[in-house]
Amino acid sequence: MPAHRKFDLPKRPRQLVGFILLAAIIIVWGVAITRDARAQSEPLRQGQLRAAFSVWEPFVIDDASGPHGIDMAILTELSHRMSKVLVLQPCPWRRCLKMLEEGDIDVLSSFAYTAEREKFAFYIKPAYSRVSPVFYVRQGKNTQISQYNDLKTLAVGSVVDSRYFEPFDSDTSLNKFEASSEMLLLRMLEASRVDVIVGSDANVDFEIRRNNLGDIIRKADFRPDHHNDIHIAISRNSPLMSQTDQISKVITDLREEGFIARVHARYWPASDDAKYPDNPKPTE
Repeated sequence: MPAHRKFDLPKRPRQLVGFILLAAIIIVWGVAITRDARAQSEPLRQGQLRAAFSVWEPFVIDDASGPHGIDMAILTELSHRMSKVLVLQPCPWRRCLKMLEEGDIDVLSSFAYTAEREKFAFYIKPAYSRVSPVFYVRQGKNTQISQYNDLKTLAVGSVVDSRYFEPFDSDTSLNKFEASSEMLLLRMLEASRVDVIVGSDANVDFEIRRNNLGDIIRKADFRPDHHNDIHIAISRNSPLMSQTDQISKVITDLREEGFIARVHARYWPASDDAKYPDNPKPTE
């Protein structure tokens, strides 16, 4: 080899080194932009109340006029009193739960307690509503249900894959007929295809009122000793975790002022929470 020959890097490795340097610069630049974007978006997020919703009438109704109902009225007033902009995100219920768990939203309403959910959701107290399983029968028919055992001789309609209370859910001795929705159950009862149906009082009462079935269908005398309190839940990954006391106070004020009673009277007049619009129900 001639003495004057230089030991230059081959062309391909030299290109590789240049590519690596360029990639490193791009990564550093990208991280800086991401941090800056997060810094700029944080004040915006602090000024928002990000809430997901899934249609569950009468709590959330989504029609030609847009989303409204018990929950929408309460969330709108909550955001107003906290001086925040309400940002609504529609989603299927299962997806709403995931968004709350991951902190993609701040708030989810129509939230019933479970120990599993409490791991990622903070429950605002007091509750703002309560739902219960209720049995319904046809007006004019001599269908008397004063105790659970009266169901044994009847054809009972229920929504498929729904859970109401024990021992009903696991009782295989009952003659149960399942439908895909509570509205279908009401039609079955109206046509006397079943003797009695069971459903959430909030949803069934709403459908009876909306479809003018009040003269045809009534509630049975028997009431299961079971209910679910309905709360607003805050994501444990939300900045609003530092304001849970303030949110709780707003909900307390809304109850004591009669606001929640008036909203129930508008959307669910048969509920217990609708009975005290002028003399508000005491906070629990």
